[in-house]
Amino acid sequence: MKPDASHIKQIKVVSNTHWDREFKWSFEKTRRRLLDMMDVTLDILENDPKYHSYTMDAHVIMIDDYLEMRPERREQIERFVKQGRLVIGPWYTLSEDFNLSHEALVRNLILGRQAVEKYGGKCGTVGYKPSSWGQTGQLPQILSEFGIDKVMFYRGISHHEADAEWIWEGVDGTRALASRFAFFARYNWYYLVHRVVTVGRSVYEKDYDWGGRGEVPFRFADSMAGDDISFELKAPAVTYDKAGLRDAIEKMVEMEGPHFTTEVFLAMHGHDISVAHPLESQIIEDAQEAIGDKYSIEHTDLEQYWAELDKHLDMDNLPVLKGERRSYLKEGNWTYLLPGSISARTYLKQQDFDVYTNLVYCAEPLASLALFFGGEYSKTYLDRGWKFYITNHTHDANGGCAPDNVCADMEYRLRQASDIGDIVTEDAMSHIARNLSPEGLPADVMQLIVYNPLPMARGAVVEVDLEVLRELGGKSVTLESPDDPDVTRQPIFAEKSGAFVESIWDVPAITNSDRMKFYAKFNKLPALGYRTYIVKPQPTELRTKDTLITGVNTMENANLHVEVNGDGTVDITHKKTGRIYKNLNYLTDEGECGNAWMHTDLRYDRKYNTLGINAKVAVTTSGPVVSCITADCDFEVPVDYADGTRRSESMVNLPVKIEYRLEKDSDILKVKLIVDNTAKDHWLRANFPTDINTNISWSDSHFDVISRDIPVPDPTGWVEQPRGMHPLRTFVDLTDGKNGLALL
Repeated sequence: MKPDASHIKQIKVVSNTHWDREFKWSFEKTRRRLLDMMDVTLDILENDPKYHSYTMDAHVIMIDDYLEMRPERREQIERFVKQGRLVIGPWYTLSEDFNLSHEALVRNLILGRQAVEKYGGKCGTVGYKPSSWGQTGQLPQILSEFGIDKVMFYRGISHHEADAEWIWEGVDGTRALASRFAFFARYNWYYLVHRVVTVGRSVYEKDYDWGGRGEVPFRFADSMAGDDISFELKAPAVTYDKAGLRDAIEKMVEMEGPHFTTEVFLAMHGHDISVAHPLESQIIEDAQEAIGDKYSIEHTDLEQYWAELDKHLDMDNLPVLKGERRSYLKEGNWTYLLPGSISARTYLKQQDFDVYTNLVYCAEPLASLALFFGGEYSKTYLDRGWKFYITNHTHDANGGCAPDNVCADMEYRLRQASDIGDIVTEDAMSHIARNLSPEGLPADVMQLIVYNPLPMARGAVVEVDLEVLRELGGKSVTLESPDDPDVTRQPIFAEKSGAFVESIWDVPAITNSDRMKFYAKFNKLPALGYRTYIVKPQPTELRTKDTLITGVNTMENANLHVEVNGDGTVDITHKKTGRIYKNLNYLTDEGECGNAWMHTDLRYDRKYNTLGINAKVAVTTSGPVVSCITADCDFEVPVDYADGTRRSESMVNLPVKIEYRLEKDSDILKVKLIVDNTAKDHWLRANFPTDINTNISWSDSHFDVISRDIPVPDPTGWVEQPRGMHPLRTFVDLTDGKNGLALL
């Protein structure tokens, strides 16, 4: 940093809000507050021509939310958007990136641009991003594809790494001009100037003067209050005392100025759920008068701020930071990385991943395949599905940091998006099925169509579930295709059944059929295609004596030998290398008194693990295609953290169910771990010790595979405690160049 702020000549004030669509309150209760915020802001823009502009936190969904309730104000919004006085976009929602997939980020920007243009605006060149806890390394490239070559954020970069302005180089080499703001990030004018002259309070003063301003604090005082004990000022007083304005500005510049590399100082006026202030343009005018010719003070927006800043930047001497930005805060104020959200409310992350998989890897490719074969592409449905999905991607919500009612709303949207994915997939598959050529086949032929929506040929083990007409006289079936003559099958069950046949012209009919369920191993399914198998009934039952099970707790195939231990852990031998990985998948449990954003250690903790406990180990599936061994146990842990300093002496059992599944010819052992979590205030983890000598891990991120250091830096003197918490999309891997183990 510079030694002082003597180089500062210009102060650019940018009025803005940080609007959490659903966080402290549910979406609808937050939207009620949004109506007030937008009503006030639009009235100010309408009645005060000196009020330059208001930045709507870089996302557009709040405009959609507002106009759904205030459609009569659309013309006004479109006018201000066109004039550049109401600044929206480029994002549709402000997401927490590391809890989302790569394509979700791209679709978010696409929806954002469409929405901005819908209201008559144009997306600018600034990727304002005041939300995500860390930044993905491919963001410069992603933003560049949308014409954005500047990016602003403050989480994931420590002040010792760069001054306010720097250059961010993406994984592919794409570069963007970047800003981390200064000491108080996006709050500096708001805290250091605005609060001083409007409410008479400094940065850390948050006491309320009851009765001192003639206001009426309101709250429920009966059962309607619930757990919310907050008061709300329905008509807050608008006060202003300009006496302290000059001192406040000079203190702000003195504190923040050394962070900026040029004469241009960025003064951000906004806060979480803040509202445009009716005296803002007057305060800025008075500020210029009070400060004289020492500084030029201008009310502006981020595009114009960067246009002026660009004239003064010394590009040759700006530091270049490369790749992912997930630095803990070594130096700085309150812009912590806050990595804990990557594991907060894990069930929401799992549901989000499933919906994403459904839309991206099933619905869209199969809809494209159906289109190729003359069907209709379900654009309306897919757009609706993506809208439901992206609507969930507001950072505190999709980070798992919101209250239960918000998360229940998220589950509803995820369910709608998932159902839409199913609908599109079924429509596409049925279009192909009903247009298959029956030439040369009998009228009562049964065909099984196996689809592969991925862009590479692959084999797959599938749990096939057929209804076979009883009149055909079969007790089992074979699956025949000239392109796959060796389909290995393994019986699950066969029983008398009957299925409804739905018709729009008649009541449901019922088949006289047998239900036959079995595992089948299909080989070399065509990329983004399908293969048809003739279902041929056989007079004998499907039986097999072959199995992957080799003992009471062991199984193996051509690649792996698996032994399930008495405590539920597993040993895996990789046959090709002879490497043995022991005691994989044991659980550890320790106390937690932090929150969804960060882990906080208890003062006095007791830590537990499942190594050596007694588990009930059983063979549950035995056959040549699939074999499974399960392990069930109770993991006893403290019920909660008691007084907040130590864990309770009262214990509770966590029922644990583990299934290890091995498939024919696979080099993957599939693991299903289910824990009934009946304890509170604890951090439960599954552990996979590898004994691999390496200091880095590998995992996938957004359009990237990245390495991260395993050793945690010495935290002495750091503002934020660094920890070894890292996100992944689909895998994490350790390797020494010869041996490796990956979790997928």
